[in-house]
Amino acid sequence: MTVEREELESLLKIRKRLEKRIARLKAELESLTHLLRLLDRQIGELSFKPAATLKPETAEALKPPEAAVKPPTPPGQTIPLKASDGKLLATMYVARDEIRVIPAENVSFNVKTPPFQQFLVSKVLNGMEAKDREAAASGQIPPDQILTYKVIQENGEIREIVVRNYREERRAASLKNAFRWTLEKMYEKTKL
Repeated sequence: MTVEREELESLLKIRKRLEKRIARLKAELESLTHLLRLLDRQIGELSFKPAATLKPETAEALKPPEAAVKPPTPPGQTIPLKASDGKLLATMYVARDEIRVIPAENVSFNVKTPPFQQFLVSKVLNGMEAKDREAAASGQIPPDQILTYKVIQENGEIREIVVRNYREERRAASLKNAFRWTLEKMYEKTKL
């Protein structure tokens, strides 16, 4: 019986040490998560200039906000993103260091409609951003070349998706496929 008692006391001590370690690790995780959020906020602020800080260069810049959302074709490629039934879902504008996706006028996409957050944002965009952060941390790319993105929305409706620093044609092609697939799945859900 004393052997069992000693073994029980030993197991209880181990359990107590594990609980303390878990508490320390949880606190460290919370602290690191908070620091990561602060860094992401700072990176976001440095990556995008607020519209108020930009000087209008042409009469085009003085148009009302709705006109600003539907810009003239930027230099580079203009790619229509269509559903399998031929319906135009959005237009993707590819410039040297930026991709912009603007939904077609006759469709609306809500940010809460799957698989927008679960697939496009969480897996594709956050995944590419995380890979770039690792590459920057190891010195493979400069920190200012990390992929960033912004979803511009109004009352939950997507007005524009901007991706900066995609850097490679392969990535642009992957993003095109991910945007088209996601928007088609969202479109199918709105038709039901």
